[in-house]
Amino acid sequence: MDDQEEQGMDTTYVGIMLVVFLVIAGLAINIGYMYVSEDDLHNAAELSALAGAQAIGQQMQLSARTGTGKLKETIYDQVQPAARAAAIDHVSGHHQASALIEIRNSNINRLTTENDLTMGFWNISSRTYTPGGTPVNAVQVRTRRTAESESAGLGTLGSILSKISGSQKLNYTPEAVAAIPALADANFSVCVDACGTECTYPNICTIQERKLSPDSSDPRMDSPTKSRYAYTSLSYPPGDTMSLSNLICMGMPPKEVCGKEIYTIRDRDDNALRDMESVMYNPNMNKANKDYDKATGALQGWWVIAPVTDCLPATQENSHERHRVTKYALIRISRICVTGTTGCSQNDTAFDAPAAQCREDNGLYIDRISCLGCGSPTMTQFPGLHPVLVK
Repeated sequence: MDDQEEQGMDTTYVGIMLVVFLVIAGLAINIGYMYVSEDDLHNAAELSALAGAQAIGQQMQLSARTGTGKLKETIYDQVQPAARAAAIDHVSGHHQASALIEIRNSNINRLTTENDLTMGFWNISSRTYTPGGTPVNAVQVRTRRTAESESAGLGTLGSILSKISGSQKLNYTPEAVAAIPALADANFSVCVDACGTECTYPNICTIQERKLSPDSSDPRMDSPTKSRYAYTSLSYPPGDTMSLSNLICMGMPPKEVCGKEIYTIRDRDDNALRDMESVMYNPNMNKANKDYDKATGALQGWWVIAPVTDCLPATQENSHERHRVTKYALIRISRICVTGTTGCSQNDTAFDAPAAQCREDNGLYIDRISCLGCGSPTMTQFPGLHPVLVK
């Protein structure tokens, strides 16, 4: 064999090996990508479900403020176009550039090859989700890769290689369910007298601004019991490692406390109220549950769900007491004004109420309220304020 033939064989060999190397490298990159993609798919399903549930909650709140008929129309709408759009937009907004993840929607409430979204009812008691169930308070989302098909992906070879490499399935389609159940999120409880029979949900009463106070001797209170409140962690007494201040400033997760006992306390130094003031005027906290003036951007109110208990003693000692929650109160706080040190300073997120809004009026003020008993069948229609993952 002459030198020219040997050189030709070497060139052919190198060319073949280069092609093989590129194919193997390409497969390795694809398999590694598919493995990482499972986390992306799972996270996208959860976050999209939360976005959809948040949209349902906002529609419920808006409808309740508009009128009872509108609320019924909203909670029995099995399509929920706003919630579907919110779920899809979340994926599009995060992955549109690379077009890696998609959610298919055909406005039905069963998962099919062409539909990855269902609207339905989450039963908080049995912890079950019913697609298409009413009143609608939950969203189910399934995510998929846009290159999952045999023609677009690695095909059968890719499936074999993924099993060998331990990268699991290429057609991974995770599901998540998020709901917007009525859960207490306020760090204060109100007296049952604050509700009144006329302000029973779905009727949300617009009231003359009312000052609430833990001190029944406050001369500016409308009524000693109607305007009284106490602070709460919504479950157990906060210990040394987790103070009430930290719970407020960190954004305590909402809890199901209806029909259960909670611990309340009276804070003589208004430290908890200072923290609540800081959270209310922090533009980055609880923004979805705050009303802003469309023209000026000024904060008009902060919606919370507060536990309702028996009327507290007129002079509650500065120690924890146990009280049973008999109702939930949907409340709009119109302003919180406290003098002295700014709250939540430990988190470097301290905010004060605008001076013009407070003037000399220190305290916690509300201008909307609606209550509902824990055993009421209407509780399934009570709008939650925070979406939660349930599956």
